[in-house]
Amino acid sequence: MSEKERRQAAIKEMLIEKAGSTQEDIRLWLISRGVQASQATLSRDLRELGAVKIPGENGNSVYRLEGPFGSIASGILGGFTFRVDPVNNLLVLHTSPGLASGFCAQIDRQGWPEIVGTIAGDDTILIITRSIDDRVAVERKLKRENGE
Repeated sequence: MSEKERRQAAIKEMLIEKAGSTQEDIRLWLISRGVQASQATLSRDLRELGAVKIPGENGNSVYRLEGPFGSIASGILGGFTFRVDPVNNLLVLHTSPGLASGFCAQIDRQGWPEIVGTIAGDDTILIITRSIDDRVAVERKLKRENGE
């Protein structure tokens, strides 16, 4: 097992045991297990592992492990509320403050062909589709994945 594989396995283990950890928590946990990682390496590993950043209880951003191939329902949209406003071939998705980036990453991972691109703010995501029909299809998928 390479150093990278060992490090990423340790990160996965921690996030499975303790969902919602800060980068500093993860870094210190790795050090306690004899694994060194710079902040840049840790950020890259978290991105490659499909970890998403969500607001924590005390206002800090924390990481939660999401499978890169998981559906939205089993990922971060499940259990969170959002509102969708359609505008021609665009969807404006409103989330709770601080959650748009994580939602957007999960949507992007789905690889839905109807979506040309997404842009996330703090609590709003702009989803750009190729046509109005594609927008309707994406809106249906989002509502279905969220159990509506």
